[in-house]
Amino acid sequence: MPRFYAGIGARSTPPVILSLMTRAAFALTKRGYVLRSGHAIGADSAFERGAGRDAQIFLPEAGWRGSASEFHPDTLGDELWGRARAIAAVHHPAFAGLSAFVQALHTRNVFQVLGPALDRPAEFVLCWTADGEPSGGTGQALRIAASHGVPLFNLQRPRTRAHVERHLVL
Repeated sequence: MPRFYAGIGARSTPPVILSLMTRAAFALTKRGYVLRSGHAIGADSAFERGAGRDAQIFLPEAGWRGSASEFHPDTLGDELWGRARAIAAVHHPAFAGLSAFVQALHTRNVFQVLGPALDRPAEFVLCWTADGEPSGGTGQALRIAASHGVPLFNLQRPRTRAHVERHLVL
């Protein structure tokens, strides 16, 4: 049975960390882990490069940013997407004031953490946030992870980065 992790982070992740994310995703794939991510520019894309084709990439709409991923509102269905949207609303401080598309972006973060049926949380989240403080979609995913007891490993923290470099990257 595959094991899942969420690989996420800021669009502005430094190049050295993006490289580490790609290498870590490759190493995790070799160890039987499946990436869950959201196809955003920066960290998400770096994880995708290393994870290969078995990754679960969740999109706010079909074909977003040229992705052929099967995980989007049309295939997940109204009932499941609605449940995820309700979870997103609970975890975002200003969800109701966001545009429909930005709400969809935050809703897809729920799936990154909880899986395509919202019933199998990731074993952990591997991420990078500026100054260690989550914001935007990364912050949303981290709030959801925290509420479900999913451990967080932030590559912005030197100790976490060193551990990944020593023990995970091939």
